[in-house]
Amino acid sequence: MQEKERNRGMCILQILVQCCDRFFEVLSDDVEGTELTVEDGVGRTLLDLFEEVTVDDVAICFSSHLGMGFHRCSIQICAHCSCQGFSLLPRTKEHIRLSVEKGISTILKELFGSVSVEYVSMRPASCENGNALCCI
Repeated sequence: MQEKERNRGMCILQILVQCCDRFFEVLSDDVEGTELTVEDGVGRTLLDLFEEVTVDDVAICFSSHLGMGFHRCSIQICAHCSCQGFSLLPRTKEHIRLSVEKGISTILKELFGSVSVEYVSMRPASCENGNALCCI
């Protein structure tokens, strides 16, 4: 399938999350393993919301030094989702954004404790003659 056809009706989700807690259920010195764990959990969460999902990238940055025994990390996630296949109603951009935020928060709290979703942005994955192919 050509790239243009693959992206038809797809949206790119960009998500930024901040985590801060005394204990994480992941090891900060195993960034690659933690990224794979987060990718799997985020992918499963997004599949509950969308018919088709591809998690393109997960990047985690652990802070090396914080006082009072707290650990901190930032997580950036990029994924392609079929916005036309969103499973909940209404299919508005705001409802999609809030549903993604809630689902991501739930799965990441299990791994990182305190979680703050800084933003969830959506944009069409491709355009044809200047017209967005995403339904939102």
